[in-house]
Amino acid sequence: MTVINREIKKAVILAAGIGSRLRDIIDDRPKGLLIIDEKEIIKRSLDCLLDNGISEIVMVLGYLREKYIQELKTDYPQIKYLQNPDYTSTGSMHSLFLAKEHLSEDFLLLESDLLYEDRCISSLLADPGDEAVLISGTTYSGDEVYVQGESGLIQRIAKEKDPDLISQGELVGISKISTGLYEKMCDYYSQEIPFPSDYHYEDCLSDLAAKLSIRYLKIEDIIWTEIDDPSHYHRAVEQIYPRIRSKEGLSNT
Repeated sequence: MTVINREIKKAVILAAGIGSRLRDIIDDRPKGLLIIDEKEIIKRSLDCLLDNGISEIVMVLGYLREKYIQELKTDYPQIKYLQNPDYTSTGSMHSLFLAKEHLSEDFLLLESDLLYEDRCISSLLADPGDEAVLISGTTYSGDEVYVQGESGLIQRIAKEKDPDLISQGELVGISKISTGLYEKMCDYYSQEIPFPSDYHYEDCLSDLAAKLSIRYLKIEDIIWTEIDDPSHYHRAVEQIYPRIRSKEGLSNT
């Protein structure tokens, strides 16, 4: 069967989380507004999306939503803001499910607490398949989520490795999702998962992988990090951002 890669113009950013492990660093700001080298990480992500031709962005907010809107509304008019009112008792899959009325085309799916090189976005957009979950090689960052599978297809996504499966890499937190896959994710979530539940989009992908062919795209040397706790933050500042800056020729500001 021939795969037709449809041009993607939309992205969804999941940004409802509290980020409690970062309180000593970000104080009373949501973690996407964490600043590295005088710029919020969510703005770096937004700029990367726009530079790669993404023209519509949906952000699903929860904790301190007004601070996101206040910070972003002037410079990023492309953003449609949604609210997960149950962000304290639900996981990221519920946030994604709430965007259903706004997602009638393929899209990129991103987490809000990422620092990453441009190649994460450009590689997914250039990938010929309708969907792909981006994975990297070993990062030793702590709190890793492993993607296990074979022949380019996902079998399991989890923080623990199944000894009977082959670990292919680590989940980056950026994926390309087709409308067909998204509909199946929403159907599975609404029919099989009790509400409220701390159930995440990667859990849903992992559960559906038993029934569907969901591809991973591995880039062994991709530069990225999640920033979910102080150790991640210090690693981002001291190791990851300097590597990105060097590779992409960024200035110091």
